[in-house]
Amino acid sequence: EEEKKEKVFVPMKGKWESMHGQRGSSSWDPPLVTFETDAIARPGYNEYNTASEYNDQPHVLVEKVKLLAEMIKQSERCCAYTGAGISTSSGIGDYASSSKGEALTNTKPKSNYDAQPTLSHCVLTSLSRRGLLKHWVQQNHDGLPQKAGYPQKDLNEIHGAWYDPSNPVVMMNGQLRTDLFEWLLEWEEKSDLLLVLGTSLSGMNADRMVTSSSKRARKGEGLGSVIVSLQKTPKDSTCALRIFSTIDKVMSLLADELDLLTVPCPDGSVFNVPEERRGEEEDVFLIPYDHEGNKLLPDSAPLQRLDLREDQVVRITRGEFAGDKGVVMGKHEEGHYRIQFRHNIGKGGKRFMAPMMRTLGWWWVDGATRGDLPFLPVVNYVEEGN
Repeated sequence: EEEKKEKVFVPMKGKWESMHGQRGSSSWDPPLVTFETDAIARPGYNEYNTASEYNDQPHVLVEKVKLLAEMIKQSERCCAYTGAGISTSSGIGDYASSSKGEALTNTKPKSNYDAQPTLSHCVLTSLSRRGLLKHWVQQNHDGLPQKAGYPQKDLNEIHGAWYDPSNPVVMMNGQLRTDLFEWLLEWEEKSDLLLVLGTSLSGMNADRMVTSSSKRARKGEGLGSVIVSLQKTPKDSTCALRIFSTIDKVMSLLADELDLLTVPCPDGSVFNVPEERRGEEEDVFLIPYDHEGNKLLPDSAPLQRLDLREDQVVRITRGEFAGDKGVVMGKHEEGHYRIQFRHNIGKGGKRFMAPMMRTLGWWWVDGATRGDLPFLPVVNYVEEGN
């Protein structure tokens, strides 16, 4: 049983840089302790930070969001780096929140696949549409950025994705997919402002983005990182701006400041394939990708068919299960394709073929018909010699 202490709504103690960030003001009032516990936020990872929660005082929060808006406008290559905390208000649980803290929500979808994007997913998508957010590194697997209308082509689902059969969820001690890790390294160097939202920064490999961003800012290269969460993180004292609040509250204030949408982008959050890329029947599409899922050069070859009708056989093109075949079983009510694969799993001599239902998000098909994606995660299976 975790110990909950009575001493709440008292000022946080510590250096002002850890409370407000390097670009904050030493004159700002400290955040308040709104929930106090001795429980560790991420047991087995960084044992330093507890799951205690803090909130900036309202007048300070307004000042911080104004500074955040200015930093975003100054940035040329702004990148988001999000953890489980951005999705908790959709009803998807996280790892670091206490069972009694503010981060919890009463909303619980029937299935994680039914979860809908939060206000924060929508505001980040609106930032992207305005050209103010160039890339998003997503620790979560939930597809909520895409449901808000964020383009798949600019999203790195570094820890795996529920809606991408080529990118299964990476276990805690698992290997990151090589191409996605290389993409992360590219943006680690390229971004000039990093928005760190809802992650405990407890030592994941991808947390290197925050370390690098802060190091470059100290040398006068880029604007550094902005960390938004209710709990302390190990990177608080070195970030450019530290905001203690729920992410939705900060994003709502940011939306007011920059006149951003707080609902899904109407033209990006629906399956809307161009008429000329529709095949002869429903769920058949014409795409500029080859039989390995690689994008074709313009006019280099005829468009290929992608047939996702029920009972069609497809093959995974990338990742741990590249080459594995699956059968299309039907569609989710939102339009995602349910595909039954068989994977060779196990270790050493104890390997076996295991059935596994995976989902292909409709946004992969939508992006493929427009030629927006660098590759396609599944293609139709073609017998050798055909």
